[in-house]
Amino acid sequence: MMRKMRTTGVALLSLVLLTTMVATPSVAATKAAKKITIGFVAVNLNSPSITRIKDTFVKAAQARGWKVSVFDGQGDQNATNNAATNFINQGVSAIVNDASPNTQMTAVMEKAKAKKIPFVSIYGGYVPQVSAEIGTNEFINASLITSEMVNRLGGKGRILALNWLVLQALKDRDAGMHAVLSQNPGIQLVKQIDVKVPGQVDDAYNQVTNILTADKNIDAILIGWDELAPPVVRAITQAGLQKKIFVVGFDGNPFAWDMIRAKSPYVMEPANPFEPMGAKAVSTIATLLAGKTLSSKIIYMKPCLITVKTVPAKGKFPNWATCPFFPGEINN
Repeated sequence: MMRKMRTTGVALLSLVLLTTMVATPSVAATKAAKKITIGFVAVNLNSPSITRIKDTFVKAAQARGWKVSVFDGQGDQNATNNAATNFINQGVSAIVNDASPNTQMTAVMEKAKAKKIPFVSIYGGYVPQVSAEIGTNEFINASLITSEMVNRLGGKGRILALNWLVLQALKDRDAGMHAVLSQNPGIQLVKQIDVKVPGQVDDAYNQVTNILTADKNIDAILIGWDELAPPVVRAITQAGLQKKIFVVGFDGNPFAWDMIRAKSPYVMEPANPFEPMGAKAVSTIATLLAGKTLSSKIIYMKPCLITVKTVPAKGKFPNWATCPFFPGEINN
């Protein structure tokens, strides 16, 4: 009987030890997760696209038990850099840059690297110092949308282009546009307008209005991002040219889809997966904090081509996994 009790006692002790060994890593992991802090800086949260990235990132990070501190630079790059530096000095686990040009944040990256803090950017443009850059290939997006504009014009026409060549994504869009136009001599770029930011909505409207007052022989307008669509379409409509001029652009925001759905002059854009980008940034940081190596520092994601045939219902988003990107994927 005594021997049986001793045997039972040993078995119970072993079970307790085994349970403790299994449970301890889980508890430690939970505590570690709660200690993860993210310094999130955005150049300007007035942008719908930048805000959508931020909202999804924060939600996905908090679901992991992470703490996220957000700073809105309100268009001030120096303030954005200073905030990122302050986060580094506070000892955050990682820094996230939402859409500021990485070329203007290299000093911040060097500080982060010195303290072994990952620096992950979304739409910042790749530079060697970044731990990871997440976005879409805007050169490809621009090549596609410019080619479709050229195709709709039958290879001949006079166009305007509006952009703001500060952010790397917008520079890539401009480069893609010029690459396609260089192969299509029948398309004349009448004027390339560098809009003023901030104040881009009013400036786009005023500049296009002035041009169309003097020259109504414009066939199409390419805009650098879809925030310019409402003022440009308004200028076209007030000039009485809504049946002659069409507009193409980029980004993928619901207000632009409303215009496409209503069959306004704004007809087409590659829509970027902003919500999946925010979520991808979270999983990328988790990989880096686990000490794992990324297969590539540049993480490109797939956009959707939005036309009157593919535009989602009001209040809905595309199925980012299955949506078409090339025109040939769209049913006639």
